[in-house]
Amino acid sequence: DDRRVRMVSQHSSGTDRRAVLARGLGLGIGAAVVPSLEWGLLPMSARAAETPVDVAGGAASAAAAAAALLEVIPAMASGAPATNATISKQLVSEIEQRTLMLEKDYGGRNLIRDANLNGSWRLLYSDGREITSLAAGFPGGFELGPTYQPVDVSTGRFENQGSVVNKYGIARLSTTVVGDVSPAPSGSLNAAGVVNDANNRIDVNFKRIIFAFDEILGRPSTLRKVLVPNQASDTEQPANDITYLDKSVRIVRGGDGALFIFRREESPRALMSNAEREALYSDGSGVDVVTGTGRPEDSAPAELKLLLQDR
Repeated sequence: DDRRVRMVSQHSSGTDRRAVLARGLGLGIGAAVVPSLEWGLLPMSARAAETPVDVAGGAASAAAAAAALLEVIPAMASGAPATNATISKQLVSEIEQRTLMLEKDYGGRNLIRDANLNGSWRLLYSDGREITSLAAGFPGGFELGPTYQPVDVSTGRFENQGSVVNKYGIARLSTTVVGDVSPAPSGSLNAAGVVNDANNRIDVNFKRIIFAFDEILGRPSTLRKVLVPNQASDTEQPANDITYLDKSVRIVRGGDGALFIFRREESPRALMSNAEREALYSDGSGVDVVTGTGRPEDSAPAELKLLLQDR
C-alpha cells in the first residue's frame, strides 16, 4: 500500500557503518528481553492448512510469483545478501515492485502461526540500513558473507548469523545475535505507526551479541567479545511483520518498513541449544551495552569500531 511504499523509500545507504551494532544486525528480526513464549500455536497440520493462499491453485500461483521474485535477486560474489546499495536502482525498483505485488496478492493473515515459519532461512536481499551498511564493505578487504536466520518457534529462539570474510585471507569473523521471539499483541503499533491488524507481527528481544574471530591468518581462533544488549527505555518494542510466507520464501518488513527477503536454506551453524544459551548467559563475560539510542559509541566494542570505521 501507499504507506508501505513511503516507508521503503525512506531508506538510505549512507548510514555510518559503526551504527550497525546499535541495531544488532536486525535482519528482519528486531531487538529487546525474554518474553513468556506463549505462541498459542495450532498443531502443525492445522497451522499449515491455515495458510490463506492454499485455495483453488492459489498456493501454486503464489509460489510461482515468489520464485520469480527470487530469480531477479542477483547473487553477490562474497555470498552476502544483495542490497539497494550494491545493485542498480532499476533492479532495486523491480524487486520492490514484485515484492509489493506478492504482498498485495498473496500476503496472508495469522502467519506467525504458520508451520512454514520454523527452520533456517538465508537472507537474499534487504534495504535495511543495518544490512546496507555492512554490505558496503569494510577497510582492509573485509566484506560481508552469507547471512542466516534460524528460527525455532516451539521454544521462541532465533539467531541472526552473519559472517565477515577477507579477500586476502587475513581473518574470518562471525557475528551472532541471540534472541527470543513471541507473538505481538493484536492491534499493537510498531515504530512506524503501523497497526498489527493481521496478526503477522512478532516481538523480538535480544539476549546476547557475539562478535568473534573464527580464523586469523589461516589458524583457528577463539577470540570473541560478548555484548549484553539493554534496550533504551524511551524506544519502541522491536517488532517485525511477516508479509508473505510459504515453504521456501519469507518476506519480512521491519518496524521502520525495511524489506528483508529470505530463502529457506540450512545454515552451516546450528542454532544454540537451551543449555548452550544458559551457559552463555551465566559465564559473566558479557559487556553491557545500550541499544536503540542510535549512538554507535553506546553499543559497539572497540574492536568493532575499528573494523567499521569510516573510510
